[in-house]
Amino acid sequence: MQNIAGTVLFLGLYLGFFVHGGETHGKRKDNHGLVIEPIVGRFQHSEGPLWNHHSQKLSFVDIEAQKICRFDPVTKHLSCIFIENGPVGFAIPIRGEPNKFVAGSGTKFILATLDSHKNTTESLPEILAVVDTDRNGTRWNDGKADSSGRFWGGTIGPEVNEVVVPNQASFYRIKSDLKPKKKLSPVTNSNGLAWNLQDDTLYYIDTPTLQVAAFDFEPINGTISNKRIVFDLKKNNVSGIPDGMTIDISGNLWIALYDGGAVVNVNPHTGKVIRFVKLPVPKVTSCTFGGPLLDTLFVTTSSRGLSKEELEKQPHAGYVFAVKGLGVHGLPTNSFKA
Repeated sequence: MQNIAGTVLFLGLYLGFFVHGGETHGKRKDNHGLVIEPIVGRFQHSEGPLWNHHSQKLSFVDIEAQKICRFDPVTKHLSCIFIENGPVGFAIPIRGEPNKFVAGSGTKFILATLDSHKNTTESLPEILAVVDTDRNGTRWNDGKADSSGRFWGGTIGPEVNEVVVPNQASFYRIKSDLKPKKKLSPVTNSNGLAWNLQDDTLYYIDTPTLQVAAFDFEPINGTISNKRIVFDLKKNNVSGIPDGMTIDISGNLWIALYDGGAVVNVNPHTGKVIRFVKLPVPKVTSCTFGGPLLDTLFVTTSSRGLSKEELEKQPHAGYVFAVKGLGVHGLPTNSFKA
């Protein structure tokens, strides 16, 4: 389960914000009262943000630039490592190893070490596992660790004329034995995932479905079952496609809308929209809660495919944003247990 520091923070948030009435907010579809600030950029396709509550730093990847990055919001210091293997879909910190990450590069599950003080290149990263050995053209996409330190994540199918070939990818679980186990297959674009506070539900996005699925999650053995749909973008007239996702302490989901220019906050129990957080860029990729009280929403975005003229109109495309004033709190990030 979560380490001591994470548990203390977790319990503090639980007692302070969940037991005493929970966090409630009405259905608001504007940015009233919010402070939305671009904090670092530009990146080609920033993704997979995770907040380290020990170091108080934000890590994320730049998929197409093949980088793992870490940013200190206080000092504004940014350090990145270039991975020569190929596109980097995710990077998850290893428990007890502040500078080490497991990452997905191409179809390889690798070990990467990030220097806190300077940019580096990883020419020959240690390969821990390989997935989709029976497929061609897939690569790792989104991934996270559960409360026991197991990795969950999946791949995306090959792209032809910017369209992902359907049903070529899979969703995996990897434990400390480093043996990938397919949990869902086939999928097309394995993307956002999140666990609720009670740790009994896993939420999951396969992007082209335009839906969020939920599974019963058994945390001791790491099994999923009883799939059902808890949110449908089409039925709620939500524009854009669902990308990365996070969850708050009240169990509501925050879903990045790629080509939708927003993060949509939804209640998975009612299947309805609570509010939208509009960003000044269209290609919103993912989000996570961070900051000392886990009340800042960090949002990653993309500049991929934008022309020079479009970039002039969207000067902060590809930046990471910080959104403050939401009045909600997230959960501590889990790390991978090697």
